[in-house]
Amino acid sequence: MSEHDGGGASGVLSRRPTAAALAAVPSNDPVSASEVAAELDVAQDVAQDALRALAADGTLAHRQVRCRSCAVDVWYRPREASTASLEERVDDAIAELAVPGASELMQDWRRNAVREAFEYLQDAAVAEASTNVDAIYPTHEAGFDTEDAWWGMVAPRLARLPGVTAGGDGDAWRYDADA
Repeated sequence: MSEHDGGGASGVLSRRPTAAALAAVPSNDPVSASEVAAELDVAQDVAQDALRALAADGTLAHRQVRCRSCAVDVWYRPREASTASLEERVDDAIAELAVPGASELMQDWRRNAVREAFEYLQDAAVAEASTNVDAIYPTHEAGFDTEDAWWGMVAPRLARLPGVTAGGDGDAWRYDADA
C-alpha cells in the first residue's frame, strides 16, 4: 500500500507519525529512515521527519555514521542512564567520541587506545598522565609517532568518560566508580 492509498501504515503515520515511527525502531538496533519508511510503507522524507521529531524530544538518539564515500543517519533508542551499567555507559561514550582518522578502522584503533587508557586508570584509581602514557602508548600507539601527540588525542577524550577526573597542571588523573 502506498502513502497515497489513505489506509494502512501511512494512515497511522499521518495521524500519529512519531508513535508509528517509534514502533518501527527496535529496542536495541539502530535503523535508517529508509528502513523505517519501508516498514511503514511511506516516503522516506515522511519517516525522516517523524524520526527527527523523536530525536528532538529525546525519545530517540541520532547519529551520523560515515564511511569513505558516504554518510548514513541512524536513529536508535537510548539506554536509560539509571539502568545502564558502567560498562555500557563507557561503551556508549567511547562509541560517540569524535576521533581523528581517515578511515573507520583508524578511528576504531584510536577509540581502543582511549579505552585502554580508561581501563588502566580504572585499575589504578589514581595515575599521573606520564604513567598512563608509559603503560599504554607502547602497545596502543594508534598511529601516533610520539607520546605527546598520542596523549594529545587521548587526554581530552579520556576526560569525558564516566568516573574520570582529569589531572590538570601536574595533578594526577583520578577514577571514581561512584561518579
